Amino acid sequence: MSPPPWRLRGQALVTVYGRPDPGALLLLRYAASPVGPYDEVMWVTLGAPSPAGPRPQVTRIAVGTPQSVTWGRANWGIPKTLARFEWQGSQNHGQVRVWEDGKLLTHLAFQQFGLALPVSTGLVPAPWRTLAQLRLDGQAGWWLTQVDMTGRVRPARLRVIQGAALHPALETGRPLLTVALPTTHLLFPVPTPA
Repeated sequence: MSPPPWRLRGQALVTVYGRPDPGALLLLRYAASPVGPYDEVMWVTLGAPSPAGPRPQVTRIAVGTPQSVTWGRANWGIPKTLARFEWQGSQNHGQVRVWEDGKLLTHLAFQQFGLALPVSTGLVPAPWRTLAQLRLDGQAGWWLTQVDMTGRVRPARLRVIQGAALHPALETGRPLLTVALPTTHLLFPVPTPA
């Protein structure tokens, strides 16, 4: 069993998209978690309706291990599916293809550069970093999970070569901002009911 809280350590790339479909694309490689190392790619809808008001909501996510699928769904209502990640290049410059059920889910190219500075979600208003997810553990209702993060941030580019299967905005939307977190520490606490 792997109940919350979870402390995770790894690296990430984040691209934020604006209107008409505000959201964020996240690509993460966890070196350490309660279920071991794994990769994930996700689309987070920003300002999704919930019983607690507009909140970020993970609407599509693929991960590299069955354990992450099982416990992400049970612990926080995150709708994880299993995928295979194929990486090329280095941490600073490369590509990844993500395959789900034998079909290409997304193909991304990335580059990070420049000085990495300290960053924390401590100054971000709680509603902006609190996920609102429908429960997926057989119970009715919603989970609210206030995610905390510390690490280092630097400029980056994340180019979507193919991505409509992950989310249509990835091929039609224009990125507003892309950053890399070459080191990041995340805390997913015990969720609260909405």
